[in-house]
Order: sequence, then structure tokens, then C-alpha cells
Amino acid sequence: MFDLDGTLIDSAPDIADAVNGLLAELGKPALALGAIKGMIGDGAPVLLARALAASDIGTAAAELMPRFRTFYEAASTRRTTLYPMVRETLEGLHRAGRHLALCTNKPSAATRLVMDHFGLSPLFRCIIGGDSIAERKPAKEPLLAAIAGAGGDPAQAPSEAIMVGDSHTDLMTAIAGNVPAVIIPSGYGRHAELSDGPFQQIGRFADLPATLRQLDQN
Repeated sequence: MFDLDGTLIDSAPDIADAVNGLLAELGKPALALGAIKGMIGDGAPVLLARALAASDIGTAAAELMPRFRTFYEAASTRRTTLYPMVRETLEGLHRAGRHLALCTNKPSAATRLVMDHFGLSPLFRCIIGGDSIAERKPAKEPLLAAIAGAGGDPAQAPSEAIMVGDSHTDLMTAIAGNVPAVIIPSGYGRHAELSDGPFQQIGRFADLPATLRQLDQN
């Protein structure tokens, strides 16, 4: 089960452009890319609420979400890139018979645009977006839905699934779903720390297959 933003893709530049496009429309100055990176990870409504608060805008995020989505979906792949070795690693896992699923808080429409743009959709058996079900990460329900959609049994999640992400949110999701976690820090959102709970940390996406084989043996 893979997270998307900060794990498979570096989407922060396009997300920042959408946030700042909306802020400009509201007569507010742009936020720095680094600041917006720290707001990513808990879903678009939370991201927008944080950006509005940082810009001293009292309008509810829900009211401005449709406009934000228009900005983002119009240019969701303009500056977004895959992290190194993501495509090659995912293709190798797919060929090896791994069942891949996506579990992201990004809205489903934007998720599909990005996944299709990079040609990754055919590798995944299931894609769960932030609005696919009522709950979002770090709740366990999106993870369990992804497991089921990939052909697994949520009741057997501890032995059947592994959560791969970049942040504290992904680790909390794995803990809630009682599955092992592999964390690849990216600089998005809040970092996962060892004190938060057990996880395997790797520095490069290309190291993932070896780590998965190690976890298979445990």
C-alpha cells in the first residue's frame, strides 16, 4: 500500500502554485514553497485550511475547496516529478507478483490525473483517494479499503500488507491498521520518528524491494 505525495511523486511545486493562485485571487501574497510542503499530508481540505490560516483568511476551507481544485487540476502535472527509481521499482514489484495499491489523502480526481500522466495506474490494483470513503488517513479505514481492493483480506492485514509512505501520517495509518510500515522521508508534512512507533526507514526508493523481502522473512 503506497502513499502518493512525498512518496512516489514530488508534487509540492504544483500544489504550491494552486495554493498561491487562489491566494492571489483573494488579494494575498504567495506562501513560500517550504511552508506549503509542511502543510501537505493530511488531505486537501486540511492543506487549504492551513494555508488560509497562514494568510489570515477567515473564509472556511470548504467554501474555497472547489476553486482550489480548479486551480490544481488545471496544472497538476506541470512541475510534478516522480522520485528517482519509482517507476522502475514499481514495475519490478509488479512483475514479481506483488499486489500494489495506493492509499492517499489526495482527492481522487487529482490522483487519477497524476497516476495516468505518469503511466502508473496499470500497475495498481486499487486506488483509494482522500474522498473515496468517508475517512482519511491516519484512520485505518482507507488502508483496509486499499487492502481489500488489491485482493487482500483486511482481517489478515498484519501478515498480508505493508504500508509505504513518507510521513508521520502514514506511520499512524499503518499502526491503526496493524500493518508494518516502511518510511522514506521526503520533507513533506511531519516526519515520522522512531518514538512514534516501529517502522523500517530507507533512504532511497530503490532500496524498497530488498526491505520488502526482509519483512517477508519476519
